[in-house]
Amino acid sequence: MPPMMIVDPANLLVIICISSHRVAATVAQLHPEQPDRGEQVVAHKSIDCFWHELSERGQRTVVREVLSAAEASAGIEALSVFMTMSVPGVATRSAMGWAALGDEVALGPAEKALALRRVREQATGVDRELIEVWPTQWLVRDRTGEHEVDDPVGQVGSHLSCQALLISAKRGLREQLESLARDCSLDLEGVVAQPLAVYRGIAGRLKNRGSSLVIDCGARQTTVLVRRRDKLVHGEVHAFGGDDLTRRIAESLNCEPVEAEKLKREIDISSPHSSTTAHEGQQLIFADLVKDNRRTATAAKVCEDAVTDFFRSIASDLRSHGMLAQQGSVHLLGRAAQLGGMIPTVRDCFELPVVLGSGDKARQPTDELDGILTSGLVRICADRRRDLIASQSATFRKTASGLWSWLAKPIA
Repeated sequence: MPPMMIVDPANLLVIICISSHRVAATVAQLHPEQPDRGEQVVAHKSIDCFWHELSERGQRTVVREVLSAAEASAGIEALSVFMTMSVPGVATRSAMGWAALGDEVALGPAEKALALRRVREQATGVDRELIEVWPTQWLVRDRTGEHEVDDPVGQVGSHLSCQALLISAKRGLREQLESLARDCSLDLEGVVAQPLAVYRGIAGRLKNRGSSLVIDCGARQTTVLVRRRDKLVHGEVHAFGGDDLTRRIAESLNCEPVEAEKLKREIDISSPHSSTTAHEGQQLIFADLVKDNRRTATAAKVCEDAVTDFFRSIASDLRSHGMLAQQGSVHLLGRAAQLGGMIPTVRDCFELPVVLGSGDKARQPTDELDGILTSGLVRICADRRRDLIASQSATFRKTASGLWSWLAKPIA
């Protein structure tokens, strides 16, 4: 057993991340001397699995096992957790919130919370639930006019407004994650929108000029994020991924999914597809080779059509809403990003240069995505914890052991 962690429980974060092919648990620590600055991952464990093919019992077992492994590695017993799950249908829309103060006052966490609360009160639809509010602009009005600020806390003004993105998902996601947390005897401290974690993890590596797109091509869904003028302006998760390509190949060639998956890994969707019509009706010594070429060409054409139609539709929609500039770049992440010919195909659809991942040539986009996602999750959860501490600082100082000891306690 590792040595016991001696740290204020208020500075510990426990995060479970559920993706289509992996479940991971992360334990992180806020800076012990300066909790408002910096985080450190102290344990990260993962289990590879096909999440959507598991039974409900199997899903609960995987979550318990990965959590137990992270707890043992960090030397803690978690009693509260942040959770995120990769699901299609996550989308964003813009909303405004405000706090009208009358006289000029020093703005604090309460005024900031009031503006955000009014953002959250915006309707999301009967079949959707709010997952996250992401501020994109803070404006403080004082006697000299209105000024944009990075954080309103500490500013002086008479009116505060917040432009933000409402990030919502199909209703039922929070209930599902709460059920998984209860099964592990945990309180669900918060739900994080996974696309936002990807953005937070890679934002520091994006160029400031033009439009920066981040596209996470997963097995079951594809996430598209757009940043303009240093602000996240769009995010959406589409129900299209590598598994759809495998299924279409299998249907076209009337073969098993395992064989279709193997073919998918061999094709290049940007290359001219070879034709065997010249050989039809001839006696060929290499008949098997011709057959393989025909199957490969068919698989490539199927994938090319599907990928091109998908990304052209997205590019057209983004252009119609003024989200694509003539300058910028596209960053491809995820398993399907390594499909042969994906880079030139995406480049043609968006008419922007394309790089794999953050541009680090020494890392594969699949491997890099795990680090980007974990980093983003830790930063988001750390900010939430800091905001909670700041808004309840008086109570926290009086009842530090009572209020926060339930979050995580050292193993005896």
